[in-house]
Amino acid sequence: MIRSIEDDFLIFCLGFRVKGDYNAVYIQRLLEGFKDVVVQILDKRFVADVEHAYMILLQSFEAFKRGLYVAKKPSLDIMLKFLCTKKIDKALKDAFPEDNVKEFLLAGFGSREKVESMKKFLEDYGYFDEKLLEVSDGKLDFLIKYHGLSKDEVENYGVGRILCDKSAAVFSKYYKIRSYASTH
Repeated sequence: MIRSIEDDFLIFCLGFRVKGDYNAVYIQRLLEGFKDVVVQILDKRFVADVEHAYMILLQSFEAFKRGLYVAKKPSLDIMLKFLCTKKIDKALKDAFPEDNVKEFLLAGFGSREKVESMKKFLEDYGYFDEKLLEVSDGKLDFLIKYHGLSKDEVENYGVGRILCDKSAAVFSKYYKIRSYASTH
């Protein structure tokens, strides 16, 4: 999923499968070289579907534009929002893929030019697979259990929408405090 959001700016959530002996840690280190792209690697189980990814990334982008983030690295805030938590250690432990995992998601935002450059660069290390973003019963069951969602909530609103609302609620109080402190 790649979508335009402002002029020449994109948000993206891309499934990625690494080749050979590469892994998520190696790819994340490579991505740190793309200073003009905010990108975070995530375990594919933490993204319910394309719309969930889109809504969370919009939240992340808006917070980034306003300079409101919990972690020192804006990329980590993307992970925090997908996990609906402000606890960085927990998010990294739970949502960063293990060394032996060969498929994961790349979520973030940046200028069209820089995102396209990053995608082309990564083709040497693996290939993109949008199937990793598809909804599955296993993924939904995992998210329901991980976030302690009730059957009624899920039936009425859907997993992705609930998690977007939950993420917004977790961060809204923090952002209000930060915003208030910076103006007084």
